[in-house]
Amino acid sequence: MSQKEQIISLLNEKKTMTQGELSIAIYGDNRHMPNIYASLMNLVKIGIVNRTGEYPALYSLSGREYLEITKPKKEKTINLLMTNESIETVDAEVEATDNYGRENNLITECFKKYPNNTDIATVAMKIGLIDITNSTNISRYKRFISVVELAEIISLIPNIDERIKNGDPEVVTIIAKANGKINLFSFASKYCCYHNKNLYGRDDYSILDTVLKDSLPKMFTDIKKSNIQHWVDTYNYKAYNDYITRKLDEYGITISFRKRKFDHFVWFKNR
Repeated sequence: MSQKEQIISLLNEKKTMTQGELSIAIYGDNRHMPNIYASLMNLVKIGIVNRTGEYPALYSLSGREYLEITKPKKEKTINLLMTNESIETVDAEVEATDNYGRENNLITECFKKYPNNTDIATVAMKIGLIDITNSTNISRYKRFISVVELAEIISLIPNIDERIKNGDPEVVTIIAKANGKINLFSFASKYCCYHNKNLYGRDDYSILDTVLKDSLPKMFTDIKKSNIQHWVDTYNYKAYNDYITRKLDEYGITISFRKRKFDHFVWFKNR
């Protein structure tokens, strides 16, 4: 389904939406508003979509029929030498950077000083730290959820610290669903991963972000971006995490903290 068809389908279901709401529905965040602007304006120009009001404008279907003829595009592939040695080398480069490496050390120090996730103020502090260092844009989602509400949701998860320590994938799903108004799949994967690795010295969680979502289908032939988006839309973190585990097994990646280092590897090579 093309982006224009996605917009039409969403407007058919929701009746009226803003550009930001369309971005969140399609991409899971509103950082991609510029990505849908051209498609949205084209639909307005040809009379398929109506635009009313300003700041923010509301979009709705005009009732005219839309037919799109597209040419199949050849997906660009990424050829990376993925071995224990190459991943270790890239991970060392990432950790040696003045920004990312030092920020990771700061996260580790903070989490060790404030390990528990049952106090709202402590959780809010850690949400803010992850948001700033990982650009998860929680602060931009205030229309849908506040830091206080998200901290309350996390702090009320039964046995959360023990479950994160043991690598329970369901914790990611619970955090990702949040209050039901927003999908925090990427943030949730990072929140659990940082605790599991930096605090407990384990490697149970795989991070998902925009770089991985775009890069994995170009690296591996057995996955498409639509597969990943489906896991995000259905909050099926376990399926995504199991996929990363399987690919690391297939490539014979046996190094310690292989999931965390694989994230560094993909990000550094495709940043």
